[in-house]
Amino acid sequence: MQVNNLQLFWEIASSDQDARLASANQLVQQLLAQQDVLASTSKLTLNAALPTTDDDAANALQVDEAEADAVEDALGNRTVADLMYALRRLLRGLASPRESSRLGFAVVLTELLANIRYAVTAREILVLVLKYSNPQVAASRQEQKDFMFAKLFGIMCLVQSELLVQQTATIGEFKRCMRILITLSADKPWMAESCAWVMVNALAQIQQKDVAWAQEAHAWMSEQITATNELSPEKLAVLLQLSHTAPADYFHNIALPSMRKEHPLSTANLPQLARVLKEAIPAENDANATVGARSRWQPKIHFVWDLILDVYFADAAESRLAAFPDFYRVVVDDTLFAASSSHDRKSWGFQVFERALARARDDDKPMLFTPNFMRTLINQLGNRERLLHRAAVKATHTIQEVVKHHPHLGFVLVTQLIGKNGHPNFDSITKTKTVEQVLAALDVERVREYVEHLGDIMCKGIATDDEDELQEITNRRKWALDQLLFLVRTPSVPKDDALILDVLTFLAAHGYFALTKPIKKRFLLHTLPTPPLADSLKQLTRQRFLSCVSELAKQAPATTATAGGTGKKTPGVAQDGELWLAKAHTILVQLEADKSVTSVFDHDAEIAAKLAEGVRCLERVRKLDAKSDSAEAHERSRAFRSLLLSALLVSADAADGASDLVEPLCACADKLFPPAANSSRKGRKGGEDEEEPTGIELLCDCLLSFLELSSAFLRTTATNAFEAFSQDMTKESMGLLLSHLRTTDEPASADEDEEDDEDMDAEDDGEEGKPSDTSATSDDESDGGPDADDDEEDEEVDEELRSRLRAVLKESGMAERDDGEADDDDDLDDEDAQSDAGSESSVEFSDLGDDEMMLLDDKLAEVFRQRVSAVRDQKEAKQEAIALRFKVLELVEVFARKQPQSELMLDLIAPLYDLWKARDEDTEQLANKARGLLLTRISKAKTVPDSVDASQLRALVERMHREARESQSNDVSNVSQAINAYLTKTALSQAGDDAKTALGGELVAIYRASLLDYLMRKASRLRHEFLIDAFRRFPLLGWELRGELLDHCRPGAATRAFRQVQAMSMLQAVLTQMAQRAEKTEVLGFVPDISSVFVQIVTDSAEDSGAALTSSHMKDTIKFVLQAARISLRAEKDAGKVEAAWKVKKLQEAAEKLQGSERFKASASIHDLMKQLLKVVQPQAGDKVKNKKRAAADKDSASKSDAKSPAKKVKPNKK
Repeated sequence: MQVNNLQLFWEIASSDQDARLASANQLVQQLLAQQDVLASTSKLTLNAALPTTDDDAANALQVDEAEADAVEDALGNRTVADLMYALRRLLRGLASPRESSRLGFAVVLTELLANIRYAVTAREILVLVLKYSNPQVAASRQEQKDFMFAKLFGIMCLVQSELLVQQTATIGEFKRCMRILITLSADKPWMAESCAWVMVNALAQIQQKDVAWAQEAHAWMSEQITATNELSPEKLAVLLQLSHTAPADYFHNIALPSMRKEHPLSTANLPQLARVLKEAIPAENDANATVGARSRWQPKIHFVWDLILDVYFADAAESRLAAFPDFYRVVVDDTLFAASSSHDRKSWGFQVFERALARARDDDKPMLFTPNFMRTLINQLGNRERLLHRAAVKATHTIQEVVKHHPHLGFVLVTQLIGKNGHPNFDSITKTKTVEQVLAALDVERVREYVEHLGDIMCKGIATDDEDELQEITNRRKWALDQLLFLVRTPSVPKDDALILDVLTFLAAHGYFALTKPIKKRFLLHTLPTPPLADSLKQLTRQRFLSCVSELAKQAPATTATAGGTGKKTPGVAQDGELWLAKAHTILVQLEADKSVTSVFDHDAEIAAKLAEGVRCLERVRKLDAKSDSAEAHERSRAFRSLLLSALLVSADAADGASDLVEPLCACADKLFPPAANSSRKGRKGGEDEEEPTGIELLCDCLLSFLELSSAFLRTTATNAFEAFSQDMTKESMGLLLSHLRTTDEPASADEDEEDDEDMDAEDDGEEGKPSDTSATSDDESDGGPDADDDEEDEEVDEELRSRLRAVLKESGMAERDDGEADDDDDLDDEDAQSDAGSESSVEFSDLGDDEMMLLDDKLAEVFRQRVSAVRDQKEAKQEAIALRFKVLELVEVFARKQPQSELMLDLIAPLYDLWKARDEDTEQLANKARGLLLTRISKAKTVPDSVDASQLRALVERMHREARESQSNDVSNVSQAINAYLTKTALSQAGDDAKTALGGELVAIYRASLLDYLMRKASRLRHEFLIDAFRRFPLLGWELRGELLDHCRPGAATRAFRQVQAMSMLQAVLTQMAQRAEKTEVLGFVPDISSVFVQIVTDSAEDSGAALTSSHMKDTIKFVLQAARISLRAEKDAGKVEAAWKVKKLQEAAEKLQGSERFKASASIHDLMKQLLKVVQPQAGDKVKNKKRAAADKDSASKSDAKSPAKKVKPNKK
């Protein structure tokens, strides 16, 4: 055997499947190459098959030693030596205790036998299998198990290599193999499935090859299988395989326990079949069977399921079988997926579903979504912690794969997921995207079928007066509306413009109009809704219509549609280049003119005139846009037309104030898009129009009008349109927007717009605008807490309430006497003064009749109702104000994102900062949004304004420094620090990075004042990060303050020792950054100052003066100087200049003073730091010292070598 082949035997036993297969392939090729040489040069003759004897049944598992030796000798004559060695080793390896070894050896053995069928027979291999799988001596339990596996794998190799169906094979070898398998199954039930699988494969080969003894084998096998009374999945599998070539009445002649003499898959046998497949235990009528023998659960389903599915999904299914839906319902849904079924059985059910769905006919696939299965699927998908969550997810993946390969099935399967057995909101409750992904795999025609199905849900109901049935119909209609919106808003769902227009038309017709008769020519409008849509449902339909239009206004077309010839996809336009908003408006106009519908609104003449003027203005702007070639003009025109179209669409709803949006937009259009004649006279009228608002101011006013209405549709349109006009903003127009942020006394939080349903929430960037459910605070806070707030509010309102109550009581004749007494008595004590109501209640109510008492109760109740209503209205007004401010913040964010170079950026800082700082519990969410804009959108902007107002910028910088110095809040410090960095960057950019001239020299002065405040004032709240961050970002600014920083590094210069150390850190940060700039040569010029200050510090501390440092502070000081020395070496490569600048001699004297000081002489770390400092500033001295030490060492070694050593004694040689 070759050495490389021997190595391959180890590799085919590897646990790595890829490595195992690669080695197996290599070994087979090498052995077959050698055998081919022998076969081509020698004539190989196989021995004739021996006749079958009666002893075969009794001795199926035994083999005669002499017979085995004769077989090996015969094989040795017909095979090469390496191949014979390989066969022996492979057969022995089948008994390996390692599963990977058995698999690898079985694969190689099967391949070899399949390729050398001309040199071996089934009988010979079977004899060798038995020889090497029978223990020679008493074997342990594990060894017995291994030998059983060897027999199983050996017979499997015989079957898969097709040796059993060769001409040299006889029915004797077949029977002997089957007897071995039957014996193994009876002895070890856990091997029964594997043995049955080999039997089925052997029978399938006999049936396919049509061997001479096939009928005899078929009859013998039937006799063997039916000999036992046990009904098991293995027995069923073998019988199903035998039935493929058996007569039609095959099962009528076989008695199966607890089953009728019919096909096992017949309707009458389904209950017993379900029990067998579920439990896999012996039948109850088998008294000799052990009940728990087959109860061992396996993760994979039994292979008999594949045979059953083969029977059902064959090209010509048998008529005597039960219908597949009945079989699946009884055997799978009512058994494996039953409510009482275990998780183990349900996992089998999921596997059956996956296999059946992939193989079932198109008509049968919907039948797989049975009630119990859908319930289990939804429950398991909804929670990741459930045991079968992965199995359920795999089932959904199978559904998606089936639809991916068969798109025409998508609609059918989706209707099952959301239908009767499923749930309308399948994706929502299961937290998956199954329905969405299935719909995405459809083609346009299938999506159209799904839309038609949704239309049927909306229109095809039942005429009923039952409240429960009506509620159910309403719920289904709401779900259908949600699905229509889902289809429009999901880009992955395939759809064309025609389908979208049909959906919009359907929503508009049922939302804004009432159909008087069907419209046959229009898709989805050929059926009148039964029962008619309620007003609330029509309102929801209108909301879904506007939501769809809003979604389309943000989506880019599937194909490139341009408005300015730029070749760029333009959002909000259809494939023909027309705005979706315009198409939606056209739909309403066309339906208005259609006689088959009637509007649900009555517009008066004034509103109609406004809308007509809006349409004319829209046409005028469109014509002006058509004459322009500028892409920027196209974008502005498109944005304005979107605003005007949105106003027209909302006005169609006849909502209060909606029609008032059109007229201001028309006036705005005259300013933004003036006709040519008007523009030519503009110069002459300049003096007259100076006081009139500009076009952008009018536009901002219109945008605020949009935002004031409770419409998410208008909110989205206004935000998108503002983006196109952001570059035209002026100081006045920006002030108009920001003025709405300076409103005070706002409530807790803004409720979402009435139209901000779940369909539109996705477009908001956060939940800042939603109020807390537990918020119940009053308008003003005081030191008294919530109770005090309530008392103050009640005290303010009680006077009005008392007056109303008094009026009611006077009217009833009950308050006159008390009022008179109150007028005469001026000396009432506090208790009497607070109980006017009590005095009024002291009237004898018995004087009133029942009718008068009831009338009085009604009047009093009305007073309290009005009081509650007034409080509610006040809260709603405050919530609306907060909501408006949220929307304005969205516009501010758009401007900051689109125009970071604008000088108006500075105008945003103070209002946003004030809004955030003045926060309370009521406006916390609003303040957080303002803070987010300051920290993320403004302070982190990559560009700064091109030109600014220096006085405004200086005032903002001073304010941020003042806030940082005075505030005790870390949050305020962080925000002011971020804004200050942005403002400083802006100031330096205006001065060309010259810190001296920035803000006319005021920038350095402001920082100097803050630095001195931090260092000199104990009560200063300024954090050192505020200054260090600025010095690191802008080193030239810190460089101007290097003198102040160094002066305060001296002992006692700063109010606190910690701040003195921080001054060193600031100076170090400045030096580090300066050493990396072009001005790094200036660092060396500053070094002598640092050296002098350091020497002075050491001298004062060593002399134990009043300014002496502690050991820890001295370490910090030396570390700072050491870092400064290293920085100077990076800034100046000439070591001589560095040494001169640092005044090394004075540093050495300082080091000696430290060593001689009583305070520091015991601190080894201080002296080590000083040594490092001297080594850094005087590198040549270090080299000289090294050279001197090396020379001294060499001299010592030379002197030792010259010295005479004593003579060694020489031992005499022994002879």
